[in-house]
Amino acid sequence: MEFHQLRYFVATAEELSVTAAAKRLYISQPALSRQIQALEDELGVPLFDRIRKRMHLTEAGRFFLVRARQIICDAETSVQLVQEQFGDAKRKIRLGFLSIFLDDIVAPGLKSLRKKSDRFDVSLHELSPKAQLDRLRDDQLDLALLGNLSDEDRTRYEMKCIMRSPMAAVLPDDHRLANRKQIVLSELGKEPFVSLSDTIFPGRRQFLRSICQSQGFDPEIAEESDSLSLLLAAVSAGSGVALLPAHSQKMPHAGTIYVHLKTPVIYAEVLAVYKPNQPAGVFGTLLEELEKSAAAI
Repeated sequence: MEFHQLRYFVATAEELSVTAAAKRLYISQPALSRQIQALEDELGVPLFDRIRKRMHLTEAGRFFLVRARQIICDAETSVQLVQEQFGDAKRKIRLGFLSIFLDDIVAPGLKSLRKKSDRFDVSLHELSPKAQLDRLRDDQLDLALLGNLSDEDRTRYEMKCIMRSPMAAVLPDDHRLANRKQIVLSELGKEPFVSLSDTIFPGRRQFLRSICQSQGFDPEIAEESDSLSLLLAAVSAGSGVALLPAHSQKMPHAGTIYVHLKTPVIYAEVLAVYKPNQPAGVFGTLLEELEKSAAAI
């Protein structure tokens, strides 16, 4: 497996178009198609479904995309650290985030920051919560945008809540409660639940359980997913119901319905997490701009 194949795969997965990805990467479309095919041949599984001339990530492709991004992040961070510590490269602020925060928190925040000053450099790293925490611990990230945080990590890091989003029930669109405008969580007490993986999203399982236990039942967690898109696909397929922040409703969620919770009213936090004693200046200004972007949602 070649490193450039990972970049090609990530670009194609994000564009869901070989033509658009090839244009973005400045290579020919046939060359990109050959590299994607070579990667699929080496892995032994298809990463994309080609249906009616449109590309869709397979389940294996969605699974591999998370890991490919992490590998690319590690490589870029290693180069950056060497250049900063042993060369003349200026210090970058390394910002980790979940993809769901890119368009309405990260991008607007950086745009506003650039209007104020060009004396900064921010590198972006789209990573799972676990990967962000690992890299924050190892000084490979300066700032992480996360949801849940364990009690141990809350004592280890500084944090600032930049957004609160009400939790909603996510149901298959043919569910008996799908036509309701709001429900009481206890109405799902006998349903199987799909949760985000505790390995990738630390603390998520306990967060789900604590919400349900407050309503008098312990949820049966039938399946855990490694990403939001995989969780939504599992709900659509009938594996169970889920609880997600209402903010995630902007994601494609064909086959599922978001229903407001009448009780309990629970909020999911978006936390800006960083190590103590971060220098002020641009770091503090970036944090302020991200908070303003989140407040505008």
